[in-house]
Amino acid sequence: MKPVNLKQVLSIFGLLLGCHAFAASQPPNIVLFLVDDMGWQDTSVPFHSERTPFNDHFRTPNMERLAKQGVKFTQAYAAAVCSPTRTSIMTGQNPIRHQVTNWTLNKDGETSGKTARLQAPVNWKRNGLQPDAITLPKLLQGAGYYTIHAGKAHWGAHDTPGSNPKNLGFDANIAGHAAGGPGGWYGKTNFGNNSDGTPKRPWGIPGLEHYYGKDIHLTDATTIDALKAVDTAVAKGKPFYLYLAHYTVHAPIRPHPPYDDNYKGKKYAGTNIPIPSVEVSYASMVEGMDASLGQVLDKLDELKVAEDTIVMFSSDNGGLSYGARGKTPRNTGRNTHCWPLKAGKGSAYEGGTRVPMIVSWARTNAANPRQKKIPIAAASICDAPNICEDYYPTLCNWAGISDLLAGREDVDGRDLTGDVTGEPPKITPPLLFHYPHVWGPRGPGYEPHSSIRFGDWKAIYFYQPQRWELYNLKDDLGEAKNLASTSPERLKELSDRMKIEHDRRGAQYPANRETKKPEPPVWR
Repeated sequence: MKPVNLKQVLSIFGLLLGCHAFAASQPPNIVLFLVDDMGWQDTSVPFHSERTPFNDHFRTPNMERLAKQGVKFTQAYAAAVCSPTRTSIMTGQNPIRHQVTNWTLNKDGETSGKTARLQAPVNWKRNGLQPDAITLPKLLQGAGYYTIHAGKAHWGAHDTPGSNPKNLGFDANIAGHAAGGPGGWYGKTNFGNNSDGTPKRPWGIPGLEHYYGKDIHLTDATTIDALKAVDTAVAKGKPFYLYLAHYTVHAPIRPHPPYDDNYKGKKYAGTNIPIPSVEVSYASMVEGMDASLGQVLDKLDELKVAEDTIVMFSSDNGGLSYGARGKTPRNTGRNTHCWPLKAGKGSAYEGGTRVPMIVSWARTNAANPRQKKIPIAAASICDAPNICEDYYPTLCNWAGISDLLAGREDVDGRDLTGDVTGEPPKITPPLLFHYPHVWGPRGPGYEPHSSIRFGDWKAIYFYQPQRWELYNLKDDLGEAKNLASTSPERLKELSDRMKIEHDRRGAQYPANRETKKPEPPVWR
């Protein structure tokens, strides 16, 4: 396959633009509200088939509001850690293809741990996403959108062009840079920058100097400035793409006042178990995020553009479990923060990759011409699996520029419009997960791994100790019963399909620490 020529694609796009007649039929505004490290269960909205104690613990009334008027996806997925997911959203490519397979930070820096035998792939893209990519905001810019980035970027490493969202297609950048976590949550401490106001690398949040020394939380400051940018877009009479990607609920876990008052000194509902201080802080961060969502919806109403704005809510990976959140949420042991899912962020198991997802018009009106084109049934549910690279072709469709993707063999995602409108495909393509790294924690599934989900079945390969696992997620959501030895034919079917997809996308594999040669899976 020949490499994609960015200049050629954008030139063709310029010719096609005249045929779209956007002046006569302006496309909808799009809000992608992305939360950092939010797990499938970190909400009062149940994404499981039944409510769980977590749903009764967290307070997310605005997520409930969105779900009541839109569609809730019960089997939405992302990569196991942040930068791979964020790059997939920007490019429509699976991490296997775009090769930003781990989180990034400093130019040419290695962020992956090692096992006794293995290290990270030799040539994975340590510097992350760069301006030569055909990114989603670039295409939307070409379609006349005012593109706004607010919050966590975490695409390109420090001291590379990709660290600045404006180099990747955004007209406005609020608080985004190379780092994936905040140096500080509060204006009083300059959001992790030096006390004299000068920048502090690598974690200090940029661009919010006007809040330094003030009693304000990072989530609130980011929301305020993001909505000011929306004001600008509406004043210009342009459709807008708001990518509001909060740093919350990433570590460090710290309280978000005043929401922590709802949990301090209290016990989990229906139990005598006191809520640990770290979980008090975590729940307040979730609630603060949800308040931001409500502020966005209210602002769209105020500007009278809510009926013309479609909102997608999601997370960049599964929920943090153990690590910074402590050993246990409610005396249930390590790696139970995402129950009934197994493990959490960085893991091969469902807790590492399954995420909450909702799509809705900001205000519903069946008579609205744009909503007639993308009708979303209130309080509907979609059980069809999807994954983060699907957002790229989906949003291109909503913006009226799907024709730009014709012949693009480098795009792995599928258009989710049918899923959103109640007509998902009967058979969805396989979902591929590829994390040939060591993220951090030691525990279930945190070794370098690749996995494939096809139908109800999921196969996982752990590069050390070269082990296959097989699960039927319909019968065993918690991945407790490994069927690799009892269903060898099914395992071979998934192993063969994984190899085909890896070869097609050019997979990179962990390297032997001594020879530096890649060690691909031992295929079944």
